[in-house]
Amino acid sequence: MRRKPHKLQFLETLATRKKLNPEQQALLQKLQRGVIGEENMDLLVESILGAEVDCLDDITLEYQGSVVQIDKLLIIGSIIYLIDMKFYRGHYIFKNGEWYLGEKILANNNFEQLRRAVRIIQNVLYDHQIPLKVQGVLAFMNPESSLTVEDNLKETVLNFTDISTWLLQLKQNTTNKQLQDWKSAIRNYEIAPYRTKEIFPLEKMDTLQKGICCPNCHQFNMNENRHTVSCPCGYSEAKVIAFIRTICEYGVIFHNQNLKRSQLRIFFGQDLNERYLEYVLEKYFERLGSPNSRSGYKNEGIIFDYWFAEKKEYFERLAERKNWKNANISK
Repeated sequence: MRRKPHKLQFLETLATRKKLNPEQQALLQKLQRGVIGEENMDLLVESILGAEVDCLDDITLEYQGSVVQIDKLLIIGSIIYLIDMKFYRGHYIFKNGEWYLGEKILANNNFEQLRRAVRIIQNVLYDHQIPLKVQGVLAFMNPESSLTVEDNLKETVLNFTDISTWLLQLKQNTTNKQLQDWKSAIRNYEIAPYRTKEIFPLEKMDTLQKGICCPNCHQFNMNENRHTVSCPCGYSEAKVIAFIRTICEYGVIFHNQNLKRSQLRIFFGQDLNERYLEYVLEKYFERLGSPNSRSGYKNEGIIFDYWFAEKKEYFERLAERKNWKNANISK
């Protein structure tokens, strides 16, 4: 499951409850474009190479003290293609070991980042005696961007218009099915994704819109019923999911804090059903310390879909409560 970067989760969740400053808004849009580019690559790979193509997406690894984030690993034949995706705009030139945008030399060298990731994966395979080679691929996912290479490179560079042709060429090869342990070898070094360092202070909670946000219209006019919450826009949701989702939203914004009822009461607003909040916390969240402890509950700091990913089927069944007879009878 490809996940949004934590910084994007933070900014999107914050944006539903307050106006972002110009810098935050620009970064939000940049990160959203990046995710769209990655999802487009996933769709291209699946449509051209087939749904059963063997790959790993969006993983963060730590190997001998070095940490690297990898967009996509794709095995074809005896080669693992390590694909680094960029959603840049403009025309870039790589010459004399430097990246140029116009006449400006850029501070970051994307090939150095890619090569470090390739070295780490190659060393992991060597440690586990897996005879595969790793090939670095830099893919530009924005049709309005391109890279001209004036140096000799061992990496593969794909402008947006090159990607489909490249994948069709890969399709001519077959994967060695006896080497499927490559995934488990790499996952031995997997760690939690990067978290944003941006902190939203508890003292500024009064600047946030309070209550349960409607996922459809992003307004805060939800009405609580017996088994559901509903919005004037027509959206309806199982009440238990709405409460859990909102607790997760608090957790994302205040990812450096434990979950505490006192702060959640403020976050939910004056119309909060406190008894139901307490029930949800006790049933679905991990208490820290004894029942009398003030430590609160564990905060994973991620959105509902990721926090409860392993219970997806369970919550899909709970979601059917919105269709129950008498579901919308007021509490």
